[in-house]
Amino acid sequence: MSHPLDNPIWNALNTGSHTLSFGTDRVRLVNREMGFFAGLPAYQKENLDELNDYLEAGQRVILFPPDHLPPDEKWKVHNDRELLQLVCERDFSTVEPQPEILPLDESHVAEMLALTQLTKPGPFLNKTIDFGDYFGFFSDGKLVSMAGSRLSPSPYTEVSAVCTHPDFAGQGISKKVMPHVLQAIQQGGKIPFLHLYPDNTPALRLYTSLGFVSRAMLRVYLLEKVG
Repeated sequence: MSHPLDNPIWNALNTGSHTLSFGTDRVRLVNREMGFFAGLPAYQKENLDELNDYLEAGQRVILFPPDHLPPDEKWKVHNDRELLQLVCERDFSTVEPQPEILPLDESHVAEMLALTQLTKPGPFLNKTIDFGDYFGFFSDGKLVSMAGSRLSPSPYTEVSAVCTHPDFAGQGISKKVMPHVLQAIQQGGKIPFLHLYPDNTPALRLYTSLGFVSRAMLRVYLLEKVG
């Protein structure tokens, strides 16, 4: 039996994130204002063709296949890289509250968009916050660091949008914010996991220090349907 994280997007859009998805029994997507994720039960040509047929010309999707895809002339490939998957093995049931760290809601979206556009932790759109719990670190009333949860292939939930303003880099702020996200995930009965590029050594060092261990190497693709 395959592991839920072997095909995280497909399993998320059919389990824990099902209410946020739409599609067919062979193609699942999320609201375009939330993200570009698309899931397939298997990454074979016929399923990619069905995904292509489901999209509009110029529409982009993100896929996390276990290996290289066989895209043809129907697709423009914008990204094709290795993606390291890690799972958290530490208990975060006890996290000390900090006055600088607050839950984020829709009133913070403009600041979240500005921060993620500056730091590029991955796509963050107007409705991405709807995936789950986000927390932010504030300095003089300004959001300078954040992290949150995203896809949920039960019994796992993904940590995402981990970023800190460059002016505050090197101060260990992300290491203070992330435990609040990890606690919220675990309190919901889920196991935290995440993805990163394997050459992102500072991030890997941070996640390892928080109890994350490597599980698998996938790939990440950003594909655009050719019009």
